[in-house]
Amino acid sequence: MIKSELIKFFTPFKMIIYGGIILTFILIADVIFKDSGVLNQTLYSFIFDNVKTFIFVIPIILAPIASEIFTHDYECGCMKFFVLYKKREKVLFSKMLSLFLITTVLIIFTFFLLTLTYMFLNWSTFNISLENILKVSRMGGTFLITLIPILLIFVMISILFKNSSILSLLVFLLVIMSDFFPKVIGNITPRRFLWEFVLQEGQITKFSIILFVLYIIFFMILDIKLFSKKEMIL
Repeated sequence: MIKSELIKFFTPFKMIIYGGIILTFILIADVIFKDSGVLNQTLYSFIFDNVKTFIFVIPIILAPIASEIFTHDYECGCMKFFVLYKKREKVLFSKMLSLFLITTVLIIFTFFLLTLTYMFLNWSTFNISLENILKVSRMGGTFLITLIPILLIFVMISILFKNSSILSLLVFLLVIMSDFFPKVIGNITPRRFLWEFVLQEGQITKFSIILFVLYIIFFMILDIKLFSKKEMIL
């Protein structure tokens, strides 16, 4: 099942669409509106500055992907076929793992494009040391792990609603990205993890770690409960 989900995603058309979105944001930030300071940056600092944008862009791309993995299979009747031959829990975890692997590929692809952009902009003076590579790898891994609660929320919405792609985007834009909510509420949403884990390395608090684990446990259990009781045809 994981293989089939990856095959559905990695089509030439979808790769062009998602790759084009990522490339567009890179070109806008680093070529069209290029800062002269880019020429004096290390690879790590260059990617770090761009990640400030991509902590929003990647989840927005993932919302319709999660919807396709779950909601589309409900609508076309494929989900009913899957659970006839496999346990529901195994189907759910296979789809979750597929979403996680796709997220991993998107992050690697984004960092790869950023590295190429950095080398292009600093062709004669680029600085790529082993230390920079290790720091960039650690940042990418942290970014990936930080997205897990958001992915679980997207899965929950995709199980519950038909228009899950739009709803996931609204939830992310209005709650996770919004500054209109009181600070006390904003500080316990998943955006806390994006800010603290990814953008403030070395300043991770024990409360954030506990909250992060609680988010994963809560939404994992909730997703399992919802999926196990969900009718297989919408």
